[in-house]
Amino acid sequence: MTTARLNHIAAAGTEGGYRRIRFADGCMITVETQPDATEFTEVALWPGLTAPATDAWANEDQWELYLTNQHGEGRSLFLDVPVDAVRELIEEHGGEHADQDEDLPATRHHLSPRSATGIYRVHLDDLDDQPIGRIIRHDDFWLATPSRGESRRSFLCDDLGEAAVYVVQEADIAAGRATRTEHSA
Repeated sequence: MTTARLNHIAAAGTEGGYRRIRFADGCMITVETQPDATEFTEVALWPGLTAPATDAWANEDQWELYLTNQHGEGRSLFLDVPVDAVRELIEEHGGEHADQDEDLPATRHHLSPRSATGIYRVHLDDLDDQPIGRIIRHDDFWLATPSRGESRRSFLCDDLGEAAVYVVQEADIAAGRATRTEHSA
């Protein structure tokens, strides 16, 4: 099951704010994290959603909800929840809903979950599920490396979106859907 929104948020971070993820069954969570996360700093479960009774969800913080006057709304707030635990919760509820907030731009690609070595594989939505490249975070930059094409040269980018666009452009050039003159790297 693909968790494209979760994967993007875990890779890009939430820029000091929060991002909502709607589940297929209508339940929702709100998450906060830094870029290239293996765990979310905060995960707020909206009313009607219960956290699994596992160690990953053990660090509950009702005090923060009380201070922000959200304690009576049936929400639960958990700190330092592994991305994989959130992914499992989403999958238990049927995956991600097709209708999400428009806070993330529409793309033709999606990222696979972060590997143990810190690699995000890039996949085109309209092609087979073979990755077209990979993205790795290095300090404050993203290194984008296409897996197809003549050059297969890596490109250092300022943000995740720019890195993904570079990989997609190189895949389009390699497949003959675009030419180098149409795109600049």
